[in-house]
Amino acid sequence: MSERTTGTGEAPHYDLAVVGAGAVGALAAYYAVRRDPGRRVAVITHAGRGTGATRLSAGFDTPTGHNPAQRALAARSTALFDELAAGLGDAGRAPVDVRWLVARENTAALDATMADGGRTRPVTGEQRALLDRTFPGLAHDDDQVLLATASMTVGQPQRLTDRLLDEVLRRPDNTLLEGFRVTEVRRTGGRVELVAVDGSRITAARAVLAPGPWVLDGPVAAAAREHGARVKKVVAFHIMTPPPPGAPALVLEDADAFLLPHRPGGHWIFSITSPDWDRGPDEPLAIDARDRELARALLARHVPAFLPHLLGGRVFSDCFTPGHLPVVDTVGGDDVVMAIGGSGSGYRLAPAMAEDALNLLDGRPRT
Repeated sequence: MSERTTGTGEAPHYDLAVVGAGAVGALAAYYAVRRDPGRRVAVITHAGRGTGATRLSAGFDTPTGHNPAQRALAARSTALFDELAAGLGDAGRAPVDVRWLVARENTAALDATMADGGRTRPVTGEQRALLDRTFPGLAHDDDQVLLATASMTVGQPQRLTDRLLDEVLRRPDNTLLEGFRVTEVRRTGGRVELVAVDGSRITAARAVLAPGPWVLDGPVAAAAREHGARVKKVVAFHIMTPPPPGAPALVLEDADAFLLPHRPGGHWIFSITSPDWDRGPDEPLAIDARDRELARALLARHVPAFLPHLLGGRVFSDCFTPGHLPVVDTVGGDDVVMAIGGSGSGYRLAPAMAEDALNLLDGRPRT
């Protein structure tokens, strides 16, 4: 079902409009329907479902946070992911062992980031042997140590988003509006009116805006900038060699990078921190010489045998906020909430962000 009104006709009305069909938006719509099956929901996207950061996310879920608020969100998201797996039958998540390479003096700081209160521990001889087989030539500085933690998870954000939206659209009164780029949100006659670039309109009693990397080119741009939001390029290379059975992920903590086995693709994902800020999703984005130089330098230092297999990868934009803490806040009134600032961790924090957004609208306590 898809409907909209252009011009002076009466706009279709919904109980809730969700702008953004990525992980956060899909979860907000799903939770809204679960809370109130009779709630009529419209999910709105300027393109298609699961575009942008959700489509290209590695789905690596490390339940960590660099401040108490972020740790609370991470812990809550982990619990909500478990609930999703029970409710959907399959949330597209699988366990992965994680090893950390970190400066010895930063070990206590790393322990403090664990949302579940867990602690790192030195790798065992058996674990080190597996690391050496998995990452040929694995090396580190004398002041760095290899640590282990409990297993974490890797998911499939696009697959989860599709499952969630299918559940929402299973109810005939709900709809997905694609190609509806919202340029204005205004209040008319006690309703929230959402206006698209072509003049199309719908109205809703309430709205959640989760535009992902398009946040600075839309109706909440001013509010997002007030919260310090910026958009930057995210780069994840592909290392085209198959991960062996039981291969762990390796987090290069001090470099803010990680190597993650990508089972569906039969290769590795090598996520680095690109230095390119203020690069929006509508701009031409590509892996450039600086990105490649950074990736090659890290591999040469730690896993030189992977260098010949470094080929291409994925590049996209994401919204970052100060302290990497998402912003979930009302905009111009208590009937519109924005949920922004995944800061490269949007998938792993998405359940708590979506729940908080609905809690704000429904007058419930927040995470």
